[in-house]
Amino acid sequence: MKTYFTYLHRNKLFTLVNVAGLGISLMFVLLIANMVVRQLTVGSDIKDIEHIYVLSNEEYSASNYLVGERLANRYPEMADWCAVNAEAYKSGSYAVIDNRKTSLEIYCVKDNFLRFFGYSLLSGNPEQALVDAHSIVLTESAARKLFGEEPAEGKMLRLSADKKEMYTVTGVIKDFENSVIPDEVEAIVPFDYVDFVNWGSSMHNPDMNNMGGTAILVRFPQGVNPDQKAADMLSFLKTFSWGYQHDLFREAFWMPLKDVCFSEIMSPQLRQYNPVKVWIFLVAGILILLMAIFNYVSMCVAQVSYRAKEMATRRLLGSSARSIFWRLLGESALFTTGAFLLALLLAKAVEPTACDLLQTRLDIWDDLNAITLLIYLIGIVLLSLLAGVVPAVLLSHYHPLDVVKGTFRRKTKAVYLRALYVVQSGLTVAMLTCTLYLSAQIYRILREPLGYTYGHVLDYPAMTVGSSEKIRLFRDEARKKPFVRNVCLTAGTPVNRGNNNTTQLYDSNGIPQNVSFQVFRTDSAFLDIFHIQVFDDRKLPRKWGNMYFSESTFDSLQLDYARTAELRNEYGRQYAVGGRYADIKFGSILLPQSPTMISVEHPDKVRPWNVLVETIEGDQAAYKRELDALFSEVVEGIPFESKWYADEMTEVYKDLLHMRTTIVAFTCAALLISLLGLTAMSIYFISQRKRDMAIRKVFGSSAGMERARLLRFSLLSLLAGMLLAVPLAWFGVQQIDGILHYSPMAMWGVFGVAFLLVALISLGSVCLISWGAVRENPVNHIKTE
Repeated sequence: MKTYFTYLHRNKLFTLVNVAGLGISLMFVLLIANMVVRQLTVGSDIKDIEHIYVLSNEEYSASNYLVGERLANRYPEMADWCAVNAEAYKSGSYAVIDNRKTSLEIYCVKDNFLRFFGYSLLSGNPEQALVDAHSIVLTESAARKLFGEEPAEGKMLRLSADKKEMYTVTGVIKDFENSVIPDEVEAIVPFDYVDFVNWGSSMHNPDMNNMGGTAILVRFPQGVNPDQKAADMLSFLKTFSWGYQHDLFREAFWMPLKDVCFSEIMSPQLRQYNPVKVWIFLVAGILILLMAIFNYVSMCVAQVSYRAKEMATRRLLGSSARSIFWRLLGESALFTTGAFLLALLLAKAVEPTACDLLQTRLDIWDDLNAITLLIYLIGIVLLSLLAGVVPAVLLSHYHPLDVVKGTFRRKTKAVYLRALYVVQSGLTVAMLTCTLYLSAQIYRILREPLGYTYGHVLDYPAMTVGSSEKIRLFRDEARKKPFVRNVCLTAGTPVNRGNNNTTQLYDSNGIPQNVSFQVFRTDSAFLDIFHIQVFDDRKLPRKWGNMYFSESTFDSLQLDYARTAELRNEYGRQYAVGGRYADIKFGSILLPQSPTMISVEHPDKVRPWNVLVETIEGDQAAYKRELDALFSEVVEGIPFESKWYADEMTEVYKDLLHMRTTIVAFTCAALLISLLGLTAMSIYFISQRKRDMAIRKVFGSSAGMERARLLRFSLLSLLAGMLLAVPLAWFGVQQIDGILHYSPMAMWGVFGVAFLLVALISLGSVCLISWGAVRENPVNHIKTE
């Protein structure tokens, strides 16, 4: 291998480009592979996961606690069942210990949760840990956060939603990691706590108002088909579940827990991933790796004529074609192993950034085991074969006399390079097209008209405070600030979707129709802050029941607004029509939209979820600091997070923005690899053509004509690459449209921009590199022949 190291040392550009290209691309592949493996093995910590199923319908893998209880009483084959509620999670919950308030992410579960999932405790008895309604199990990190290094078991604390009772720590569990329960969950409490979070999901509420707040999980014995009685279960649900009685749900089935992770049916309580995004990331990583391999192969092919003399000498000294072949594959394996080790170091270095971009936890080192190492070894072998077989075949199968006569150089200098140039440029154009298309679509989404507008609006959480007096005190004190324009107390905002009220209203023919409303109970400042114009305000008294309705309400019911004084539901409840307004879009515009209604009430009658503070133009950061300090003082140190409404709007699309950032990173890496490869290939390609250029210049060709020849060769290769890029780009755009569910746009504009950028980079590099070569004295190259 000494001659190989000498070769690498003498060809520093070749070494740098390929080590960097392979190292960077393998870094992406390692990170993505770690992500995919983790996602495919979600729930591996759960006992008998293959026998656990989740109650589902066509919309949600969720239901109500009492539904699970009734099904268990009816179907004895349900060997064991559990309920998981996430409504206290990410809701601003906190624990109080010695008047010290600390945020705490809580899940509410049935008392058999630990036994059902097979979770063990670091301390405490898993059989008894959740039996008492006022017990709490902390994760290891949460116990350390709350009590330091002191033993947590037996300690007392108070939880924010329950103002009366103290809770006893009955156990400590290892932090959730790569489980169906999100990693951020810090505490597990009995299901009784739901009473204080959302009465609609309570197991003590016979009305079962919330039919999507709780996951119902069942373990069926081996050999039992869970859906054997699906038809009977559907009929049974229609006898008591209002969601089925009103035909909101038409299906009922049991989904395997191991399938929930990648299911298109939403499961608000359990961890889920988007399978299309996973495949996009995986394909992008593989494409970058292929481009790096093409770089390596193409540069090896470009270097073939230089190494051919060495191999021809070995053949003439007695080496066989087979020994030359395996020698070159060995060199490829050595080179690939070095690049792989570099990739491991790079992957570990960028792991925190990758975790943020991919929105998942990664751990390259901790996930190393015997199987992983074996897979890595197999990958290195396959990669070495893929990267090294073409140069090895070329150099080992030509006769040494071809090299001496120059036939070998003339046969290799164009065909292989052009083919690889075409493939690489096609892949680059396709990836850049997908990146530009996604960016353009996200730009359109973020600027989609919402039916309302807003200025500088700061949103404060009101539900975590638990005191209407303190909220009103903050409102009154905030109004005194000279930079505050308006303050609103509201139960819901357009970005958080308000509260859903699905009911049956009578249409123009007296037939009840299902209508899903998003409801906002608020004061009059709401209309001003969001610039919502009410048409034909009938000036009804401001109280619940006198409603403003969006225009689509009347369209969906085929009602004439001018003749409609009230709307009546199937229970006889009447809603007085106080006016109408243009439809507004709530939450993400990528989700289905429905009619909305606004109840404008007296500010002191509103039970707010949010306090909205609108500020004037100026130093917004300073305004926020002052208002935050005021809010913290009023609520006496309760943990909170205030956000600008514009940031909340952006956060709705954070998954898309992270996906865009990740794909941009992939594309930049691809462009860098492509640029390095094309530049290096151009250098070697031009050096191979110097003799031909010299002969033509002797017969009258000029430097400009020679440069045009080189540019024409590159341009024709780019055009051929474009034919490859079109189907790849089209496929990528289709996948992006499948994720976004947003009105598609024609891809040809961004495809043209992508092609022009790649062409500019490629032709620019050829032009710059050839600048000196076409001006050289032809005698310098002819006399060496």
